[in-house]
Amino acid sequence: MRLIHRSHVTQLERRQAYPVDQALERVCKALLDRQPIQGLDQLRAGLVVDLDSEVLEQIEQGEWLLLTGETEGGDWPLGDAAFDQAVLDLMNNPPAQPVRTPRIYRLVESMTGEPLSQQPYIATVDGVPIQRRTDGAGIAHLFMADDTRQIAMRIFNV
Repeated sequence: MRLIHRSHVTQLERRQAYPVDQALERVCKALLDRQPIQGLDQLRAGLVVDLDSEVLEQIEQGEWLLLTGETEGGDWPLGDAAFDQAVLDLMNNPPAQPVRTPRIYRLVESMTGEPLSQQPYIATVDGVPIQRRTDGAGIAHLFMADDTRQIAMRIFNV
């Protein structure tokens, strides 16, 4: 949430400001819960008497607007949905990820035994072709699931 004086509001921000009744409700809740509100210090600095009721009065009169997190510019805190219990549960106990085992093959020239460095090839893993290139030492790095059944390699220009 961000409070901004009406004289500093752009047209886009004006369209994305909360209606007065919603702004009053949200700011009142934030004040009661002692949650930070961006721009609140500037609003309070212009008050004769620094009371929460005076803050709410400024919003009710339309002098200060409460902007949604959808406006351009500004750093916005994470929305309430980011702290949803289901999200927190997934963050603390992520689902199991598929295991991919690295497999390393060294490709060499059959007559000389020299490594085929920077050599393009196509590896077909369980019927899925993947185009790659060996590294400087002629090593082909493939990452695949543990239950892989078939691997075929086709080397170009040899």
